[in-house]
Amino acid sequence: MQDEVTAAKQAQLAENLAKVDRAQARRLAKAAPSPPSKAVTLEDHILEATDDILRVSAGLQSFLTLLELQSDTIPQGIGLHALLLPLKQQLVDTADRLQALV
Repeated sequence: MQDEVTAAKQAQLAENLAKVDRAQARRLAKAAPSPPSKAVTLEDHILEATDDILRVSAGLQSFLTLLELQSDTIPQGIGLHALLLPLKQQLVDTADRLQALV
């Protein structure tokens, strides 16, 4: 049973890292110089900010997953997890509100 939980958490960690990779790839694709005639729109700024927030959220989720995996050996991990989880949820909520604007 413990092995299944560990495997599930490791799979979640891998998924979070893949999300970070996808967000970075989108950011690099956007970093290519655009033609000078194209104006940057508010929508572009919102999408960029949303990508940044989601990247931070995915990194935070990975950290939370690591804390869960090590909660048996590091008792302070439970407290850190309790402090960071609401912050991560706030990031997700903010990203959702931003995405609703576009």
